[in-house]
Amino acid sequence: FYRGLLGFLRHRESQSEEQYGIGLDSIVKIEFWWQFSPTNFESKLFLLKAENEASLLNVDKARSLYEASIKSASDNGRIHEKGLAYEFMGNFLSSVSNDPSGARECMKLAHSCYLQWGAFGKAAILSMKHELNEADVPNTYPSLKHGRHE
Repeated sequence: FYRGLLGFLRHRESQSEEQYGIGLDSIVKIEFWWQFSPTNFESKLFLLKAENEASLLNVDKARSLYEASIKSASDNGRIHEKGLAYEFMGNFLSSVSNDPSGARECMKLAHSCYLQWGAFGKAAILSMKHELNEADVPNTYPSLKHGRHE
């Protein structure tokens, strides 16, 4: 799964057909496993398909698949995958849009998911990378300083 996500990302950075193939192979593998455990693999499958469409610059289709991944992750209690889908969607939106507000909102939501999951270091990295301020961080979660839970 993660290898596929990286394959699509590397393809967009370098136009490497080999990396694109790695992404496509991951879709095939996840589709196989999805048959046996939809709850565990549905959001992953949607996210890989979204990344494929993002690689092809099919903005509307990619956005729809990112949203399907987020909904599936939410419906199936997979908060970490919901955060990942928001993060990938935010990165994609920031690369194709002149309006950063949608991408920033995705990053805020990803940040919130990572905090709920207990991935405080990941949340702190996202906060620093995207310059999320105190107002962006829900006050219902533990405070973070230098990536540590206090």
